[in-house]
Amino acid sequence: MWLLRKEPCGDPWNPRPATVNQVNAMLEGVHRVLKGDGIFISISFGQPHFRRPLFDAPQFTWTVEWSTFGDGFHYFFYILRKGTRTSNDQGSIEKTEMPSICLLQEELEGEDYIFRTSIDDDES
Repeated sequence: MWLLRKEPCGDPWNPRPATVNQVNAMLEGVHRVLKGDGIFISISFGQPHFRRPLFDAPQFTWTVEWSTFGDGFHYFFYILRKGTRTSNDQGSIEKTEMPSICLLQEELEGEDYIFRTSIDDDES
C-alpha cells in the first residue's frame, strides 16, 4: 500500500518530504472514509518504529495495535481503530498477540485463507 524504498524516496529513517506527504494523504483518505468505529488493517514489512510517527499524527483519532507473523522476514499486521484515541494517548502503539492464522504454505495457497483469519476483539 505504501512503500518507503531506498530509491527514489530516500531512506526509511529520514523519508523525503514528498514521500511523507503522499503517505499522509493516503492515511487522511483512509481516516476520512472509515466510519466512526471503523477498523483499518495494514499488512507491511515496515517496522513499527518507521510507521508510528505517521500513524500517530495528531489529526487521526485511531489507536494502533500491531503484531508480527511469518518466518525469516516478518510481516507486521497493524490494526488501526478509529475513534478510540483519548486525549491521554500520546502516540500509543501497542503490540498485540499473534492473530490466529495458519502460516503453512499449503494453507495460504487457497484463495480463502484471509477469510479464515480471525482477530478477536477483546472487551477489556
